[in-house]
Amino acid sequence: MKKAPCAELAELRSAFVDGALNNTDRERLLSHLVDCVDCRRDIEDLRAVRELLNQTKAQPGPTPTDLSVRLVSIAGQDSYAPLWTRPFRRPPSSRARTTGGLPSRRRTVKLRIAAAAMAVGATITAMGVVGYAAAPSLAAISDPTSEAQAAFSSSVGQFPLASDSLNAVMLADSNPLSTGPRSIEPSPRLDVPTAPSGQTMTAAEARATMQRAADAAHSISYSGRQSFLAYRNGVTIVAQIDVETRAGQGSQIVVNSPTGRQLLNEFTPSLLSSRVVNDELLTLLERNYRVAGIRGSSVAGRTATVVTATRDSQPAARWWIDDATGLVLWQETYGKNGSVELSFGFSSVAVSRANSILEHLPPRLAVPRTNTSLTLSSAADLAAAGWSCPRKLAGLSLVRLRSDRVGNPETVHMVYSDGLATVSVVEQSGRLAAAPQGSAWDATLGAYVRRGASTVATWQSGDVVFTLVTDGNSGVLADAVASLPHGGAETPTTLGRIKAGWSRILADVKG
Repeated sequence: MKKAPCAELAELRSAFVDGALNNTDRERLLSHLVDCVDCRRDIEDLRAVRELLNQTKAQPGPTPTDLSVRLVSIAGQDSYAPLWTRPFRRPPSSRARTTGGLPSRRRTVKLRIAAAAMAVGATITAMGVVGYAAAPSLAAISDPTSEAQAAFSSSVGQFPLASDSLNAVMLADSNPLSTGPRSIEPSPRLDVPTAPSGQTMTAAEARATMQRAADAAHSISYSGRQSFLAYRNGVTIVAQIDVETRAGQGSQIVVNSPTGRQLLNEFTPSLLSSRVVNDELLTLLERNYRVAGIRGSSVAGRTATVVTATRDSQPAARWWIDDATGLVLWQETYGKNGSVELSFGFSSVAVSRANSILEHLPPRLAVPRTNTSLTLSSAADLAAAGWSCPRKLAGLSLVRLRSDRVGNPETVHMVYSDGLATVSVVEQSGRLAAAPQGSAWDATLGAYVRRGASTVATWQSGDVVFTLVTDGNSGVLADAVASLPHGGAETPTTLGRIKAGWSRILADVKG
């Protein structure tokens, strides 16, 4: 028994045969046809039917002259009367009871009003049919988490103090990296000098040190071994990373599990951010935290300065910054009680001036579809169009706004940050077809959640699928998810579908 073709793509297959698909839908269908024999067979059948109909139309039929003559003879003198006079004609018995051959003036007005109403009704019906047929069908979204994580990694990679290695761990499968609840302590235990053994820095000097680190993030060539340790939702995540970076080119990154199993071996190109962007995010960090520095520490045999971000008298994060190059050698983030949540950095490192081309082959780290940058002022326009684009989310500020295209987008990507924690939100027009792989339903959050080095939450609200990714703690996740819409999936009404169809038609006319 032959398998039926995919029902959700029926309209796209028919439009493909008619040559009426736009570029986006055409690429989507062609990608699907590569692996679906049943849909390819259905397209062949549609083409065969179309060719048969075209051949039938091309063959001239007989002219029914005899039938025309017979019909005229049956109609008699009425065959010569225009059709528009039919409402005014009466049968002979009726004429005998009237004083004239034409109806009264009132009846004429009624008939004209009825005819006008019928014309208006026919026009409205035609417009409704056209709008209904032109309404876009919602795409079935099977698993948006990979796309959302790629968008998150790409955005965070352009932040000051960004680490390509840290982003790679966020993308790797965290299951082989997970161990028991807080079963491992950070190693090495890094020292934080205290006066008078260290040398306290002024706020301006601490900011200059952070700015130097931001400038060095993608301008220093180095290679080394890095350790990653994170505590996420009662689970310890451990990884070892080998990294080789060439300034201005990118990084070749290998992520290994604690047992030595290779989980990821990919190349990520250098993502350079502007000095203006770095200043903006560093200002955001200073606005939300008190930043201070002290000299006199060391990491991997290199002297370093420690910069600490503090909130409510508790350290929120620390960075150990190489005195010689400005490279971030180690970083840690802390929970509200001061316990370590993330500890990541070099166990060994060699800084070089190598400028040769870094040899690499695909695959590369995933590149998101939302590659069209928008100004933050576009958030109001997107909100007016039905997208959820708050300027603040869980106390974090909107710092990035992207979409898959400038006009009438189908995917919107927002990035929020306070200079330390980051939340990435991807909104896609469509229907969530199934639970994302590796996720579990969290009734408290009202979302499918996948936990790892970064946490991913996915849910449906109306006709939009939300996918949120964060490197923040569980409180940041809960606040961010709760701040976004959670309406049920809407069943489209006929009127709604007609309006959507005409909106699409008008958008295409405007170009």
